[in-house]
Amino acid sequence: MLLTIIIPAYNEAQYLGTKLDQYLAEFKGDTEFLIVPNGCTDDTPAIAQSYAKRFPNVRAHVIPEAVGKAMAVRAGWERAKGDWVAFLDADGSTSAKEFQHIFSARRDADGVIASRWAPGAKVENRSVLRKLASYAFAAIVKILFWMPYRDTQCGAKIFRRELIQRILPFITVRNIAFDVELLLLCRRAGASIVEYPT
Repeated sequence: MLLTIIIPAYNEAQYLGTKLDQYLAEFKGDTEFLIVPNGCTDDTPAIAQSYAKRFPNVRAHVIPEAVGKAMAVRAGWERAKGDWVAFLDADGSTSAKEFQHIFSARRDADGVIASRWAPGAKVENRSVLRKLASYAFAAIVKILFWMPYRDTQCGAKIFRRELIQRILPFITVRNIAFDVELLLLCRRAGASIVEYPT
């Protein structure tokens, strides 16, 4: 199995089916999809399970309580079979074609992260306030942690499974800083991470 795409999902019933249809058309049999609904009060778990019944390369791991994105991604990592493991937001912000470009950009690196701030990125339909907040957070992270990345928070990231298995025992953060800790641990492990404009 080449790639596992983990989709953490909290009340994403309105987006999930469309997202999966798009991705299943773009990524074929060498890719597995692992949907991790958690704490949902809508039909997200039922949609995930219906796709798992219909498609052999789709699995659903339902967590009854709301554990958040970080723990949902972690649960996916622990069950992933691919040589490469990815996660992305279920809201449809990264198209399947764009994700294919991101995956292709990995080359000899240990991982690739999508970036809304890298030269060449095109971000649409975001309010000025959201853009400012995103930029401010990125600047603070860069100053505090000497991160070379322009955007640590974009919800599309891909890593070698071997790298994730190495750093998984050291991941402790469960909140918005999860991505920051993840990238810090990758750097400490000597991993090469490519930032790709999305």
